[in-house]
Amino acid sequence: MGTSASSRGPGSGPDIPIVPPWVDNPPPAQPVPQPPTPIPAPAQPPTSPSPQTPPSPNPQVAPQPDGQPQPQPQPQDPSDLSAPGRWRGVRTSLGKFGGGGEDRGRHLRRGLGHYSRSGMGGSGNAARRMSGSAKAASTLHTALTALANGEPLPQELGIDPQALAGLSPADFADALVDAIRPLDGTQDAEATRDSVARALSEMLDQNGDITSLTPQQVDQVTASTLGYDVALRIELDVGKAIIAKAPTKGEGLERLQEMKDYVREVVAAEYASERASVGTVGQAAVERISRNAIQQAFEVFEEDGEL
Repeated sequence: MGTSASSRGPGSGPDIPIVPPWVDNPPPAQPVPQPPTPIPAPAQPPTSPSPQTPPSPNPQVAPQPDGQPQPQPQPQDPSDLSAPGRWRGVRTSLGKFGGGGEDRGRHLRRGLGHYSRSGMGGSGNAARRMSGSAKAASTLHTALTALANGEPLPQELGIDPQALAGLSPADFADALVDAIRPLDGTQDAEATRDSVARALSEMLDQNGDITSLTPQQVDQVTASTLGYDVALRIELDVGKAIIAKAPTKGEGLERLQEMKDYVREVVAAEYASERASVGTVGQAAVERISRNAIQQAFEVFEEDGEL
């Protein structure tokens, strides 16, 4: 995308949330249905109907006409707020990695550990921050699986099958990108679109027809999408620190690519581990697998960084 050099990354401070408010929360676990509680009949019927509606127990909360409870504002989770200087350790370690030397591998791992622990507030917050990536990857998985099985594409994509007829493989892939992650003006959307496009382009080099992928190839594209997106998110946030401390810009770009390749390898390994424990999957299961893989990858960064 070419945005790493110009992106200054997110700020820090008590007024800047780690997870922006526009990022969707992961889907909640479905509650176990409970039988309805019987309502006891009154011991004595009222002697006469009341002409007025009984007052609400809370005079400041108006009763809901449809019987639904009044929504209450949720307090801000302190773990969502970023601490001042949260990127200091990340940029210091990645700057040393960009500078080269025999210890650069250790500095890379330590920098990624700081990114997860301090910059993102832990692997759980990092997975929440990347929830859009998990959702896009699961939608892509579902679409590619449907195409391979000769089934209709998910209605949520809004793709007219007749509009796809006659498209070249590259144009077909572009149509999938547009449907899976439409532009919405956010940097996240641009990053995810780029990641899906790169993953599909890689697969087109192996299989010129993305409508007939094997289940293993569908998982390969899904894992690749996640890996590209996590690596690009880190690049956009702190990649400038690597290039700034490198002896030359060319060497800085090489170090940046080395970092992204390492991140992608970790994410792919964690996706494979999560996927191996599940058999046939649907879209919700793939989203859960993808979200877990992202979180596990950030836990690896913290462990390898000895944090």
